[in-house]
Amino acid sequence: MSLKTKIVFLFYLIANGFGFSVFVARGTIVSWYVLDKTNSTFLVGLMTSIPTMTLPLLSPLGGKLADSVSRKSIFLAARIAIFVIMIAMALVINLDFFALTLLVITSIIFGLTASIEGASTQNLLIDILGIENIAKGNGYKELFNSGLNALLPLIIGVLLTIISSSLVFWTLPVVGLLGVFFAYLLFANFKPEHDDKKITQSFSEVSVKDALLYAKNNENIRILLLLGFGMMLFWSFPQPLLPLYSKEVLNIGGSGYAILSGLYFAGSMIGSLFITLSIIKIHKSKILILSAFSYCIFMLLLFTSSLPMIAGILILASGVSHSIWWISMLVFLQTITKESYKGRIIGFYFALLVSIALGSIIGGFISEYIGMIWTVSIAMAALALIHSLAFFSSKKFRKLNLLNKNSF
Repeated sequence: MSLKTKIVFLFYLIANGFGFSVFVARGTIVSWYVLDKTNSTFLVGLMTSIPTMTLPLLSPLGGKLADSVSRKSIFLAARIAIFVIMIAMALVINLDFFALTLLVITSIIFGLTASIEGASTQNLLIDILGIENIAKGNGYKELFNSGLNALLPLIIGVLLTIISSSLVFWTLPVVGLLGVFFAYLLFANFKPEHDDKKITQSFSEVSVKDALLYAKNNENIRILLLLGFGMMLFWSFPQPLLPLYSKEVLNIGGSGYAILSGLYFAGSMIGSLFITLSIIKIHKSKILILSAFSYCIFMLLLFTSSLPMIAGILILASGVSHSIWWISMLVFLQTITKESYKGRIIGFYFALLVSIALGSIIGGFISEYIGMIWTVSIAMAALALIHSLAFFSSKKFRKLNLLNKNSF
Protein backbone atom coordinates (compact mmCIF):
# COMPACT_ATOMS: atom_id res chain seq x y z
CA MET A 1 0.00 0.00 0.00
CA SER A 2 1.49 3.34 -1.11
CA LEU A 3 1.83 6.32 1.20
CA LYS A 4 -0.84 8.22 -0.77
CA THR A 5 -3.28 5.32 -0.42
CA LYS A 6 -2.64 5.21 3.31
CA ILE A 7 -3.33 8.94 3.62
CA VAL A 8 -6.54 8.67 1.58
CA PHE A 9 -7.61 5.68 3.65
CA LEU A 10 -7.01 7.72 6.81
CA PHE A 11 -9.22 10.51 5.44
CA TYR A 12 -11.88 7.88 4.70
CA LEU A 13 -11.66 6.41 8.21
CA ILE A 14 -12.01 9.80 9.89
CA ALA A 15 -14.79 11.13 7.64
CA ASN A 16 -16.76 7.90 7.80
CA GLY A 17 -16.12 7.59 11.52
CA PHE A 18 -17.50 11.04 12.32
CA GLY A 19 -20.44 10.44 9.99
CA PHE A 20 -21.33 7.17 11.72
CA SER A 21 -20.73 8.79 15.11
CA VAL A 22 -23.49 11.29 14.33
CA PHE A 23 -25.85 8.36 13.80
CA VAL A 24 -24.86 6.68 17.06
CA ALA A 25 -24.60 9.85 19.17
CA ARG A 26 -28.02 10.93 17.92
CA GLY A 27 -29.44 7.61 19.14
CA THR A 28 -27.94 8.07 22.62
CA ILE A 29 -29.04 11.70 22.91
CA VAL A 30 -32.55 11.13 21.55
CA SER A 31 -33.03 8.06 23.79
CA TRP A 32 -32.37 10.02 26.95
CA TYR A 33 -34.23 13.12 25.76
CA VAL A 34 -37.38 11.15 24.91
CA LEU A 35 -37.20 9.09 28.10
CA ASP A 36 -36.76 12.28 30.09
CA LYS A 37 -39.81 13.88 28.44
CA THR A 38 -42.15 10.84 28.22
CA ASN A 39 -40.81 8.01 30.46
CA SER A 40 -41.95 5.54 27.78
CA THR A 41 -39.67 2.79 26.43
CA PHE A 42 -42.06 2.41 23.49
CA LEU A 43 -41.55 6.03 22.45
CA VAL A 44 -37.81 5.72 23.03
CA GLY A 45 -37.72 2.79 20.61
CA LEU A 46 -39.95 4.59 18.11
CA MET A 47 -38.08 7.91 18.09
CA THR A 48 -34.57 6.46 18.02
CA SER A 49 -35.44 4.07 15.20
CA ILE A 50 -36.96 6.61 12.79
CA PRO A 51 -33.83 7.00 10.60
CA THR A 52 -33.59 3.23 10.07
CA MET A 53 -37.30 3.05 9.23
CA THR A 54 -36.62 5.12 6.12
CA LEU A 55 -33.71 3.01 4.84
CA PRO A 56 -35.69 0.71 2.48
CA LEU A 57 -37.12 3.74 0.68
CA LEU A 58 -33.88 4.91 -0.96
CA SER A 59 -31.27 2.19 -0.26
CA PRO A 60 -31.97 0.43 -3.60
CA LEU A 61 -31.47 3.80 -5.31
CA GLY A 62 -28.28 4.23 -3.30
CA GLY A 63 -27.12 0.82 -4.53
CA LYS A 64 -27.75 1.86 -8.14
CA LEU A 65 -25.77 5.05 -7.60
CA ALA A 66 -22.89 3.06 -6.06
CA ASP A 67 -22.71 0.88 -9.20
CA SER A 68 -22.88 3.77 -11.67
CA VAL A 69 -21.81 7.12 -10.14
CA SER A 70 -18.65 8.41 -8.43
CA ARG A 71 -18.76 6.98 -4.92
CA LYS A 72 -16.48 9.66 -3.50
CA SER A 73 -18.87 12.37 -4.75
CA ILE A 74 -21.83 10.72 -3.00
CA PHE A 75 -19.70 10.32 0.13
CA LEU A 76 -18.91 14.05 0.29
CA ALA A 77 -22.45 15.18 -0.57
CA ALA A 78 -23.89 12.99 2.20
CA ARG A 79 -21.51 14.43 4.80
CA ILE A 80 -22.57 17.96 3.89
CA ALA A 81 -26.26 17.02 4.04
CA ILE A 82 -25.85 15.35 7.46
CA PHE A 83 -24.14 18.46 8.86
CA VAL A 84 -27.02 20.70 7.73
CA ILE A 85 -29.65 18.28 9.08
CA MET A 86 -27.99 18.14 12.50
CA ILE A 87 -27.99 21.95 12.74
CA ALA A 88 -31.72 21.91 12.01
CA MET A 89 -32.33 19.16 14.58
CA ALA A 90 -30.46 21.01 17.35
CA LEU A 91 -32.37 24.21 16.54
CA VAL A 92 -35.85 22.66 16.71
CA ILE A 93 -35.10 20.95 20.03
CA ASN A 94 -33.67 24.04 21.68
CA LEU A 95 -36.37 26.38 20.38
CA ASP A 96 -38.85 23.93 21.93
CA PHE A 97 -41.45 24.62 19.26
CA PHE A 98 -43.27 21.39 18.36
CA ALA A 99 -39.96 19.75 19.36
CA LEU A 100 -40.99 16.10 19.14
CA THR A 101 -42.84 16.60 15.83
CA LEU A 102 -39.91 18.40 14.21
CA LEU A 103 -37.51 15.84 15.68
CA VAL A 104 -39.44 13.20 13.75
CA ILE A 105 -39.21 15.20 10.50
CA THR A 106 -35.47 15.92 10.76
CA SER A 107 -34.84 12.28 11.71
CA ILE A 108 -36.69 11.11 8.58
CA ILE A 109 -34.58 13.38 6.36
CA PHE A 110 -31.45 12.13 8.13
CA GLY A 111 -32.47 8.53 7.48
CA LEU A 112 -33.13 9.19 3.79
CA THR A 113 -29.64 10.69 3.44
CA ALA A 114 -28.08 7.66 5.13
CA SER A 115 -30.03 5.30 2.87
CA ILE A 116 -28.64 6.95 -0.27
CA GLU A 117 -25.01 7.02 0.81
CA GLY A 118 -24.67 3.66 2.60
CA ALA A 119 -23.70 1.46 -0.36
CA SER A 120 -21.30 4.04 -1.81
CA THR A 121 -19.59 4.58 1.54
CA GLN A 122 -19.11 0.85 2.09
CA ASN A 123 -17.87 0.10 -1.43
CA LEU A 124 -15.66 3.18 -1.54
CA LEU A 125 -13.48 1.05 0.72
CA ILE A 126 -12.94 -1.36 -2.20
CA ASP A 127 -12.07 1.55 -4.51
CA ILE A 128 -9.39 2.73 -2.08
CA LEU A 129 -7.87 -0.58 -0.95
CA GLY A 130 -8.91 -3.21 -3.50
CA ILE A 131 -10.94 -6.34 -2.77
CA GLU A 132 -7.85 -8.24 -1.58
CA ASN A 133 -7.59 -5.93 1.44
CA ILE A 134 -11.29 -5.70 2.26
CA ALA A 135 -11.17 -7.75 5.49
CA LYS A 136 -8.49 -5.60 7.08
CA GLY A 137 -10.08 -2.48 5.63
CA ASN A 138 -13.40 -3.30 7.29
CA GLY A 139 -11.53 -4.16 10.47
CA TYR A 140 -9.79 -0.79 10.56
CA LYS A 141 -13.05 0.98 9.70
CA GLU A 142 -14.99 -0.65 12.52
CA LEU A 143 -12.03 -0.19 14.88
CA PHE A 144 -11.98 3.53 14.21
CA ASN A 145 -15.77 3.83 14.37
CA SER A 146 -15.88 1.90 17.62
CA GLY A 147 -13.13 4.02 19.14
CA LEU A 148 -15.04 7.20 18.38
CA ASN A 149 -18.33 5.73 19.51
CA ALA A 150 -16.80 4.50 22.76
CA LEU A 151 -15.54 8.02 23.47
CA LEU A 152 -18.60 10.02 22.37
CA PRO A 153 -21.12 8.46 24.80
CA LEU A 154 -18.70 9.13 27.65
CA ILE A 155 -18.49 12.78 26.59
CA ILE A 156 -22.28 12.89 26.24
CA GLY A 157 -22.62 11.30 29.69
CA VAL A 158 -20.46 14.03 31.21
CA LEU A 159 -22.36 16.73 29.33
CA LEU A 160 -25.69 15.38 30.59
CA THR A 161 -24.50 16.02 34.14
CA ILE A 162 -23.64 19.63 33.26
CA ILE A 163 -26.17 20.81 30.66
CA SER A 164 -29.74 19.91 29.71
CA SER A 165 -30.78 17.06 27.41
CA SER A 166 -31.75 19.76 24.88
CA LEU A 167 -28.43 21.63 24.76
CA VAL A 168 -26.47 18.41 24.27
CA PHE A 169 -27.99 18.16 20.77
CA TRP A 170 -25.46 20.79 19.65
CA THR A 171 -22.72 18.17 19.81
CA LEU A 172 -24.22 16.58 16.68
CA PRO A 173 -23.46 19.37 14.14
CA VAL A 174 -19.97 19.75 15.64
CA VAL A 175 -19.23 16.09 14.92
CA GLY A 176 -20.89 16.40 11.51
CA LEU A 177 -18.66 19.33 10.54
CA LEU A 178 -15.54 17.28 11.23
CA GLY A 179 -16.93 14.62 8.89
CA VAL A 180 -17.41 17.21 6.13
CA PHE A 181 -13.83 18.47 6.45
CA PHE A 182 -12.19 15.06 6.07
CA ALA A 183 -14.62 13.97 3.35
CA TYR A 184 -13.51 17.00 1.35
CA LEU A 185 -9.86 16.06 1.83
CA LEU A 186 -10.64 12.57 0.50
CA PHE A 187 -12.58 14.00 -2.45
CA ALA A 188 -9.72 16.33 -3.39
CA ASN A 189 -6.93 13.75 -3.08
CA PHE A 190 -8.40 10.43 -4.25
CA LYS A 191 -8.56 9.18 -7.82
CA PRO A 192 -10.16 5.70 -7.97
CA GLU A 193 -8.00 2.90 -9.34
CA HIS A 194 -10.07 -0.17 -8.46
CA ASP A 195 -13.49 0.70 -9.93
CA ASP A 196 -12.95 0.54 -13.71
CA LYS A 197 -15.83 -1.93 -13.99
CA LYS A 198 -18.20 0.39 -12.20
CA ILE A 199 -17.62 3.47 -14.33
CA THR A 200 -18.50 1.57 -17.55
CA GLN A 201 -22.12 1.26 -16.28
CA SER A 202 -24.55 4.15 -16.61
CA PHE A 203 -27.30 4.74 -14.07
CA SER A 204 -29.99 3.68 -16.56
CA GLU A 205 -28.17 0.41 -17.30
CA VAL A 206 -28.08 -0.64 -13.64
CA SER A 207 -31.24 -2.52 -12.68
CA VAL A 208 -32.51 -3.15 -9.15
CA LYS A 209 -34.70 -6.00 -10.45
CA ASP A 210 -31.68 -7.69 -12.02
CA ALA A 211 -29.80 -7.49 -8.72
CA LEU A 212 -32.80 -8.92 -6.83
CA LEU A 213 -32.82 -11.93 -9.16
CA TYR A 214 -29.07 -12.32 -8.71
CA ALA A 215 -29.45 -12.35 -4.92
CA LYS A 216 -32.40 -14.75 -5.09
CA ASN A 217 -30.51 -17.23 -7.29
CA ASN A 218 -27.30 -17.14 -5.24
CA GLU A 219 -27.91 -19.37 -2.21
CA ASN A 220 -25.10 -17.97 -0.09
CA ILE A 221 -26.03 -14.33 -0.68
CA ARG A 222 -29.69 -15.13 -0.04
CA ILE A 223 -28.87 -16.75 3.31
CA LEU A 224 -26.48 -13.96 4.30
CA LEU A 225 -29.14 -11.32 3.65
CA LEU A 226 -31.72 -13.29 5.63
CA LEU A 227 -29.30 -13.66 8.54
CA GLY A 228 -28.60 -9.94 8.31
CA PHE A 229 -32.31 -9.21 8.64
CA GLY A 230 -32.63 -11.55 11.62
CA MET A 231 -29.59 -10.17 13.45
CA MET A 232 -30.66 -6.57 12.99
CA LEU A 233 -34.23 -7.33 14.09
CA PHE A 234 -33.43 -9.23 17.27
CA TRP A 235 -30.30 -7.22 18.13
CA SER A 236 -32.53 -4.15 18.34
CA PHE A 237 -35.10 -5.61 20.77
CA PRO A 238 -33.00 -4.75 23.87
CA GLN A 239 -31.81 -1.34 22.63
CA PRO A 240 -34.77 0.80 23.83
CA LEU A 241 -34.63 -1.10 27.13
CA LEU A 242 -31.09 -0.03 28.02
CA PRO A 243 -32.02 3.48 29.27
CA LEU A 244 -34.72 2.01 31.53
CA TYR A 245 -32.41 -0.81 32.65
CA SER A 246 -29.76 1.78 33.53
CA LYS A 247 -32.26 3.96 35.35
CA GLU A 248 -34.36 1.43 37.28
CA VAL A 249 -32.20 -1.69 37.68
CA LEU A 250 -28.64 -0.37 37.83
CA ASN A 251 -29.60 3.04 39.24
CA ILE A 252 -26.87 4.81 37.27
CA GLY A 253 -28.93 7.48 35.48
CA GLY A 254 -28.30 9.17 32.14
CA SER A 255 -24.54 9.45 32.51
CA GLY A 256 -24.37 5.77 33.47
CA TYR A 257 -26.39 4.83 30.41
CA ALA A 258 -23.99 6.81 28.22
CA ILE A 259 -21.06 4.98 29.84
CA LEU A 260 -22.71 1.61 29.11
CA SER A 261 -23.12 2.67 25.48
CA GLY A 262 -19.46 3.64 25.43
CA LEU A 263 -18.43 0.26 26.82
CA TYR A 264 -20.42 -1.50 24.11
CA PHE A 265 -18.43 0.36 21.47
CA ALA A 266 -15.20 -0.29 23.36
CA GLY A 267 -16.07 -3.97 22.95
CA SER A 268 -16.68 -3.38 19.25
CA MET A 269 -13.25 -1.80 19.10
CA ILE A 270 -11.67 -4.90 20.64
CA GLY A 271 -13.51 -7.20 18.22
CA SER A 272 -12.36 -5.06 15.28
CA LEU A 273 -8.79 -5.21 16.58
CA PHE A 274 -8.94 -9.02 16.72
CA ILE A 275 -9.79 -9.06 13.01
CA THR A 276 -7.37 -6.30 11.99
CA LEU A 277 -4.46 -8.10 13.69
CA SER A 278 -5.60 -11.43 12.18
CA ILE A 279 -6.12 -12.94 15.64
CA ILE A 280 -9.54 -13.90 14.27
CA LYS A 281 -9.61 -14.68 10.55
CA ILE A 282 -12.71 -14.44 8.38
CA HIS A 283 -12.69 -17.53 6.21
CA LYS A 284 -15.53 -19.93 7.01
CA SER A 285 -19.22 -19.23 7.54
CA LYS A 286 -19.17 -20.70 11.04
CA ILE A 287 -17.65 -17.46 12.35
CA LEU A 288 -21.10 -15.89 11.90
CA ILE A 289 -22.75 -18.65 13.91
CA LEU A 290 -20.24 -18.59 16.77
CA SER A 291 -20.24 -14.82 17.12
CA ALA A 292 -24.06 -14.69 17.05
CA PHE A 293 -24.34 -17.37 19.77
CA SER A 294 -21.78 -15.53 21.92
CA TYR A 295 -23.72 -12.30 21.57
CA CYS A 296 -26.96 -14.01 22.65
CA ILE A 297 -25.37 -15.43 25.79
CA PHE A 298 -23.80 -12.13 26.87
CA MET A 299 -27.03 -10.18 26.35
CA LEU A 300 -29.07 -12.68 28.38
CA LEU A 301 -26.58 -12.45 31.23
CA LEU A 302 -26.52 -8.65 31.00
CA PHE A 303 -30.23 -8.17 31.64
CA THR A 304 -30.21 -10.60 34.55
CA SER A 305 -27.48 -8.64 36.35
CA SER A 306 -28.16 -5.80 38.79
CA LEU A 307 -24.50 -4.92 39.42
CA PRO A 308 -23.14 -2.00 37.34
CA MET A 309 -19.61 -3.45 37.13
CA ILE A 310 -20.82 -6.87 35.92
CA ALA A 311 -23.19 -5.15 33.48
CA GLY A 312 -20.26 -3.16 32.11
CA ILE A 313 -18.19 -6.30 31.51
CA LEU A 314 -21.09 -8.09 29.82
CA ILE A 315 -22.00 -5.23 27.52
CA LEU A 316 -18.32 -4.93 26.60
CA ALA A 317 -18.28 -8.66 25.70
CA SER A 318 -21.48 -8.32 23.68
CA GLY A 319 -19.83 -5.51 21.70
CA VAL A 320 -16.87 -7.78 20.89
CA SER A 321 -19.15 -10.54 19.62
CA HIS A 322 -21.40 -8.29 17.58
CA SER A 323 -18.54 -6.44 15.89
CA ILE A 324 -16.99 -9.74 14.79
CA TRP A 325 -20.35 -10.77 13.33
CA TRP A 326 -20.89 -7.41 11.61
CA ILE A 327 -17.44 -7.21 10.01
CA SER A 328 -17.61 -10.85 8.92
CA MET A 329 -20.99 -10.31 7.26
CA LEU A 330 -19.71 -7.31 5.29
CA VAL A 331 -16.59 -9.18 4.21
CA PHE A 332 -18.61 -12.19 3.03
CA LEU A 333 -21.06 -10.04 1.06
CA GLN A 334 -18.41 -7.84 -0.53
CA THR A 335 -16.14 -10.77 -1.41
CA ILE A 336 -18.55 -13.31 -2.91
CA THR A 337 -20.68 -10.79 -4.85
CA LYS A 338 -19.81 -10.14 -8.51
CA GLU A 339 -18.18 -6.77 -9.10
CA SER A 340 -21.05 -5.39 -11.18
CA TYR A 341 -23.56 -6.12 -8.39
CA LYS A 342 -21.57 -5.06 -5.31
CA GLY A 343 -23.24 -1.68 -4.88
CA ARG A 344 -26.79 -3.00 -5.17
CA ILE A 345 -26.23 -6.02 -2.91
CA ILE A 346 -24.75 -3.81 -0.20
CA GLY A 347 -27.65 -1.43 -0.83
CA PHE A 348 -30.08 -4.30 -0.17
CA TYR A 349 -28.17 -5.18 2.99
CA PHE A 350 -28.37 -1.62 4.33
CA ALA A 351 -32.06 -1.51 3.41
CA LEU A 352 -32.51 -4.37 5.86
CA LEU A 353 -31.48 -2.00 8.63
CA VAL A 354 -35.17 -1.11 8.73
CA SER A 355 -35.52 -4.24 10.85
CA ILE A 356 -33.63 -2.35 13.58
CA ALA A 357 -36.49 0.15 13.65
CA LEU A 358 -39.03 -2.65 13.68
CA GLY A 359 -37.21 -4.51 16.46
CA SER A 360 -36.79 -1.39 18.58
CA ILE A 361 -40.49 -0.62 18.36
CA ILE A 362 -41.54 -4.22 19.08
CA GLY A 363 -39.00 -4.61 21.88
CA GLY A 364 -40.04 -1.37 23.58
CA PHE A 365 -43.74 -2.19 23.19
CA ILE A 366 -43.81 -5.78 24.46
CA SER A 367 -41.45 -5.01 27.34
CA GLU A 368 -44.16 -2.79 28.81
CA TYR A 369 -46.35 -5.91 29.10
CA ILE A 370 -43.98 -8.84 29.72
CA GLY A 371 -40.95 -7.08 31.19
CA MET A 372 -37.34 -6.60 30.09
CA ILE A 373 -35.98 -10.07 30.86
CA TRP A 374 -38.67 -11.96 28.93
CA THR A 375 -38.35 -9.57 25.98
CA VAL A 376 -34.59 -10.09 25.77
CA SER A 377 -34.94 -13.87 26.26
CA ILE A 378 -37.38 -14.18 23.36
CA ALA A 379 -35.18 -12.08 21.08
CA MET A 380 -31.96 -13.96 21.85
CA ALA A 381 -33.62 -17.38 21.51
CA ALA A 382 -34.98 -16.38 18.10
CA LEU A 383 -31.59 -15.02 16.99
CA ALA A 384 -29.82 -18.26 17.98
CA LEU A 385 -32.53 -20.32 16.24
CA ILE A 386 -32.29 -18.62 12.85
CA HIS A 387 -28.51 -18.94 12.77
CA SER A 388 -28.78 -22.63 13.64
CA LEU A 389 -31.36 -23.21 10.90
CA ALA A 390 -29.24 -21.42 8.30
CA PHE A 391 -26.12 -23.41 9.16
CA PHE A 392 -27.68 -26.86 9.38
CA SER A 393 -30.19 -26.54 6.54
CA SER A 394 -27.76 -25.42 3.82
CA LYS A 395 -24.78 -27.55 2.87
CA LYS A 396 -23.54 -24.83 0.52
CA PHE A 397 -23.56 -22.26 3.33
CA ARG A 398 -21.78 -24.64 5.71
CA LYS A 399 -19.01 -25.10 3.12
CA LEU A 400 -18.66 -21.38 2.36
CA ASN A 401 -14.97 -20.53 2.64
CA LEU A 402 -13.43 -17.33 1.30
CA LEU A 403 -10.14 -19.18 0.66
CA ASN A 404 -11.94 -21.49 -1.76
CA LYS A 405 -13.60 -19.64 -4.64
CA ASN A 406 -15.36 -22.83 -5.70
CA SER A 407 -17.40 -22.64 -2.48
CA PHE A 408 -19.08 -19.50 -3.76
